[in-house]
Amino acid sequence: MLPVFSQMSYITGKNVTFKYPKTEALVLDDISFNIEKGSYTAIVGFNGCGKSTLSRLICGLEMPLSGSIEVEENCRIGIVFQSPKNQIVSSIVYRDTAFGPQNQKLPASEIELRSIECLNIVDLLDHAQSGTAELSLGQVQKTALAGMLACDTDVLILDEALSMIDPQTRSDILDFLKYWHNKGKTIIHITHETEALRDVNSIIAMRKGKIFFSGSREEFFSNKEYLLMLQGESLKKTSKQALVKKADKKVSLRLSDINFDYNEKYGIHNVSFELYKGTITALTGESGAGKSTILEIAAGLNSNAGGNIYACKMPVLAQQNAASALFEAFAADDVAFGPKNMGIENKALLETVKKSMDLAGLPFDLFKERHTFELSGGEQRRLSVAGIIALNADVLFFDEPSAGLDSPSRNQLFKMFRELSQQGKTILFSTHHQDEIDFADREIRIESGRLVYDSCSLGSKAFVPAADDPGLEMLKKIESASILDTLRKATSSVAGTHLPKKSVLLKIPAFLRILIFLGLFITSLLIEGPLWCAGLFAITLFYTFFAGFKLKKLLLNFLRILPFLGFFAVLQMIFKAPLPDEVPLVSWKWLAITPSKLFFSLESLLRTYSTIACICAFFVSTPEYDLIDGLKILLWPFEKIKLPVRYLILILEVIFRFIPLLIEETACIIKTQIIRGSMKSVKGLVAKIKALVPLFVPVIIQTIKRSEALADAITMRGF
Repeated sequence: MLPVFSQMSYITGKNVTFKYPKTEALVLDDISFNIEKGSYTAIVGFNGCGKSTLSRLICGLEMPLSGSIEVEENCRIGIVFQSPKNQIVSSIVYRDTAFGPQNQKLPASEIELRSIECLNIVDLLDHAQSGTAELSLGQVQKTALAGMLACDTDVLILDEALSMIDPQTRSDILDFLKYWHNKGKTIIHITHETEALRDVNSIIAMRKGKIFFSGSREEFFSNKEYLLMLQGESLKKTSKQALVKKADKKVSLRLSDINFDYNEKYGIHNVSFELYKGTITALTGESGAGKSTILEIAAGLNSNAGGNIYACKMPVLAQQNAASALFEAFAADDVAFGPKNMGIENKALLETVKKSMDLAGLPFDLFKERHTFELSGGEQRRLSVAGIIALNADVLFFDEPSAGLDSPSRNQLFKMFRELSQQGKTILFSTHHQDEIDFADREIRIESGRLVYDSCSLGSKAFVPAADDPGLEMLKKIESASILDTLRKATSSVAGTHLPKKSVLLKIPAFLRILIFLGLFITSLLIEGPLWCAGLFAITLFYTFFAGFKLKKLLLNFLRILPFLGFFAVLQMIFKAPLPDEVPLVSWKWLAITPSKLFFSLESLLRTYSTIACICAFFVSTPEYDLIDGLKILLWPFEKIKLPVRYLILILEVIFRFIPLLIEETACIIKTQIIRGSMKSVKGLVAKIKALVPLFVPVIIQTIKRSEALADAITMRGF
């Protein structure tokens, strides 16, 4: 059914054709459509059919190759992207939600009210003060949605924006969208989920860049062929009681009293369970319950604060953020990375890659030379799964493996799970979908970091020594994964989410903290005279103490740079001229030590240590959000004389946001390479540097992609 254009048309597309640069295939092929004002429209179709591209054209982020898209004048459009991390602007949840309303120059009371309401809608009000870098991917998706809802746009586009959210929150958001629509708002929802269509009044269905249906919800659902395309075949339910027969009680993985602390409020608490050979287990729980952390700990990528892990071999993990887990240029090369590290070569390597890609639903002949960064979100997820299958591990973990997949792809994925389990593989996957839970042999549910339900009572949850299972060995965290700990700490430091609890300076207004820091820092650079330098150094030590920076840590920093300062002191003794008529204390060939040179070296030492102390104290007591707020106050007079202060503030916000993003991209790629057998042993600073060098190109590519996405996010939120 072709679109019928009416006088109420809000957004109209006429003969739109589009393809991406340096590609031959058309993503959109001569399509026409109509979105009416106040309508609730769903756009459905298989992965790679052009849905997300169409949404970008509607927003004005891309321009058609031919044809046109006409939008009613003064219509404000907002979009929640398929990849939620691409939409986060600020490092703190409530500040990110407030970013759009701030750009609309609303009163502070209105900004606060909108932020509270929107965070409450997505069930994130308790995390308002949390760092965005510390959220689970499902919580990031909620944050991205809250940020766009707070903009109160005329048209809201959701590009698979609920795919990683737990069922209860998803239902609450759908209820809100119905209310939002009843207020006269226009909604465009790109989705694969039938549940998300419950309140829509029109559907646009796409296939291979073309629209093959545009009509009412009732018309679409009355056509069995269309409905089957959307829903696919139902996953076959599995009787949980069949586990005893399947597993024959052979343990392939045991977690005993696993603990992990995020902070005082959130963590993993005494989680114990066993997995059995040849079974499929669903790990469930709301967003942020701790599922991903448990998978990372069990895969040797994160440290547990207590307890033990036993397994036949180290499990492998397919990460939740699939796009960031890809780092090779071509699809086949990315899948081949792991087998190569295992020593597989030539024909055997080719067969392994081909089999893995075919199993994951990416036919080798069609996708082997496709660029990984040009694949759709669903195709990237399948490629990341193929890379894990190629490792041929005995225990496989999949974190939200079906997020963003269309029905045929999802069904093929779970068919593959069943085939692998029949080969004796042990599968553990996290999910929010009930039919996927029903498909699994077993369900383990996590709530607030605690195991609250296990559908199978087979085996003991109590600690059992490894000697009782000759096939199991105690697993330890992978040595090279220590790099990930360093990166996590760096992210927290930049975000300022782990500040000293007793910092006196935190009670001082942010702009005063900035002024105090600038005063001490500039003085430490300009001051002269040993006594004055010593006095200032004493003041900076007090400053550091009041900031809550540990003096022991400061002393270690001093000791680390002491050899460099000693080297420069020697150079000063050699090249600095003595005062006239000054008698050297020690003289040997071209080296003369005089009192003036000693005092000069002492001044240099004290000045350097004073500046280091100032910097340490300032950044531990002034997180990014306080720095931005303080600068807004200090630069207010310049804003009054029409200088572009807001641009400077935004640049600083983007820089502070982008540093954690860059660290996170590096961490994701390192994590993937560790999982796939690279970086097996990285000890010492030199070894770490050598290990990080090959990451330079993929990190730069991902950074460029993130920067472009961040620019789009800022544009969509009204800056």
